Amino acid sequence: MFGISFANPAVLHGLWAATLPTLIHLLNRRRTVTVSFSNVALLQTLQQDRMRRVRIKQWVLLAVRTLLIALLVMAFARPTIRDASFGRGHGETAAVVLVDRSLSMRQTTEGRSLMDHAKDLATSALEQLDGRDEVVLVAFDTQIDGFVASPVDRLRLSVPGLEATYLSTDPVPALDGARRWLRESEALNRELYVVSDFARSGWKEVEAYDGFDGSTVFLLKVPDAGTTNVAVCSIRPSGALLSVGEPTLLVAEVENLGAERVTSLPVQVFVEDQRIGQRFIQLDPGERRRVTFRYTPDRGGARAIRVEIPDDDFAEDNVRSTVIHIPVAIRVVVVGDDRDRYYVEEGLASGSGVVVNSIQASELGGLNEAEVDVLVLCSLRTLGRGTLNAIRRVVSRGAGLLLLMGDGLDVRLYNERVLPALCPAQVTGVEGSRGRTRFTSLDADHDGHPVLDDLLGADLTGPRFYLNYAVSAMSPSRVVAVYKNGMPALLEHRLERGRALLLTSHTDLEWSDQAVTGFFAPFVHRAVRYLATGGYGRDDVTVGQRVTRPVQVGRDRDAVVQSPIGPSETVWAQQLGDRLHWVIEQAHTPGIWQIYSGERVSDRFAAQIDPRESDSDPMDDEILKGLFPGSDVVFAEADADLSAVVAGYRHGAELWRYVLAAALIFLAIELALMSGETRERDPGSARNAS
Repeated sequence: MFGISFANPAVLHGLWAATLPTLIHLLNRRRTVTVSFSNVALLQTLQQDRMRRVRIKQWVLLAVRTLLIALLVMAFARPTIRDASFGRGHGETAAVVLVDRSLSMRQTTEGRSLMDHAKDLATSALEQLDGRDEVVLVAFDTQIDGFVASPVDRLRLSVPGLEATYLSTDPVPALDGARRWLRESEALNRELYVVSDFARSGWKEVEAYDGFDGSTVFLLKVPDAGTTNVAVCSIRPSGALLSVGEPTLLVAEVENLGAERVTSLPVQVFVEDQRIGQRFIQLDPGERRRVTFRYTPDRGGARAIRVEIPDDDFAEDNVRSTVIHIPVAIRVVVVGDDRDRYYVEEGLASGSGVVVNSIQASELGGLNEAEVDVLVLCSLRTLGRGTLNAIRRVVSRGAGLLLLMGDGLDVRLYNERVLPALCPAQVTGVEGSRGRTRFTSLDADHDGHPVLDDLLGADLTGPRFYLNYAVSAMSPSRVVAVYKNGMPALLEHRLERGRALLLTSHTDLEWSDQAVTGFFAPFVHRAVRYLATGGYGRDDVTVGQRVTRPVQVGRDRDAVVQSPIGPSETVWAQQLGDRLHWVIEQAHTPGIWQIYSGERVSDRFAAQIDPRESDSDPMDDEILKGLFPGSDVVFAEADADLSAVVAGYRHGAELWRYVLAAALIFLAIELALMSGETRERDPGSARNAS
């Protein structure tokens, strides 16, 4: 039996208009009035016969007009029939096929990648379409290539060339484009095919999509990923105080994301491709473990570190690289008056590996930023805008900054200019007194920062602070040490590639006795080493990001960029702000990237995959269904007969052309009937015409 439906069912309300001819007929109907006249029986008989014919014609005309209006309304409602024997069971279709090519599709199952299964499903989806249809094939990760309709035969040939990338999953741009494209289509069938693993990590942030009303959404699921997957989550030094010749620990974090227990898993760490250690571990499903390796840097500079585990069902998260910076000789510039600089200079001179240059605040304008690793500002009472901008520029390009706040500061200047530019905070007053009768000290329970770690122990005399500024930290700066009275003592702020530490007191003996205790020399050395090393991972980017790297002073304006995989490319320096940068439009591959200038490596950084891609747990079907309100959502597994699934949700053929043709026929009949009635009412005109 035919299954009749309507593409525009709302138009059917117009069928009420088919009652208009009947209403008009009833309103114009006149009551018969009997008028006495001479006995002309013959004329009465002829009149009755004529009226009978007229009445029949009027009823026919009424029926024709009613059917004409009804057929016109039906035509605009676009009736369709779901029957393969009528119109070959395939009306015009507009279809968008979205194929997930993100990193998670590189996972394997049963010896094949999920991307291979996705290509099979995409081919099966395209087989449901033919040359009459408008079809778009779009592969997506965090980006899409665009929505351009192509012949379906050409699209089928392009499917084998689809490859999974190293980018993370973001279906939003693809769904936005599909919605816009399907809305503009006038085809009978509007269909969206989405081929993906539908991993929760990539789909959980997607909100419901209004606008797919009237469309059928086919969600084609690739098979579940394999059951063995151990991921390397991170690799970092333990602490941030790295120096040549001093041992430290490298800490790797490994997590079992699979469903099976892993035993005797070798974890290896490499520095500049030289293996420095290996550990064997066991991991239960869901377990995360730290693995430590001892490392003594033999030279300074930017060092590439890599941790590896054997391949499993997802090989891409079995390797992780990073770049750490190890200072050789830390170049420290101490800025301030002679009295304010004295104890800082003495503290730095007590150790090795530090080169100190002392200047006045007025000399900051001529500072060569290429020769500065750390700036120490000792209670600067005035700072002009130009000087402040110069300091910020030096720090933002990778140098460290240590601010000591002492006597005679212009609080208003610091609140309005200095602190907002260098370390967001607000000074609210001064705590303590100069009489040295009252003091506070650092809270030893708050010493988790690398600069203070184990520095406030019982074997060292803790400093006494008689005066300190009451400071309120503002986002994004953070408090890393407090006094025992609860006031912030040490604040830290990341300023682009550099970092700043703000100490809310000073070395002047009227303010504290820290300079004459066993605390100060280790503290100031740790502070400059920490600031010179820079934040761990500051040169790490996520795969897919646009990368800008500052051109070092004296370097050429062109450079060669070597990616971890693939050919090298030449880049030219671009002016960004007040400095030249090398610009890499996309770090498309994980690993260590190197920039060669003058045939030497002048810069390097690490590109990391998005760790969320390792989580292959799929979204719940009901949640996925809720993303497409107002549409038919159909789930199809990899082994399903897609032809049978699609046929059950696709209209067979449109009947509006046939209905419109019938309406035109009835219109012709109506015109013919009206023409005959006109001639009968005006016989004189007919005779004249003859």
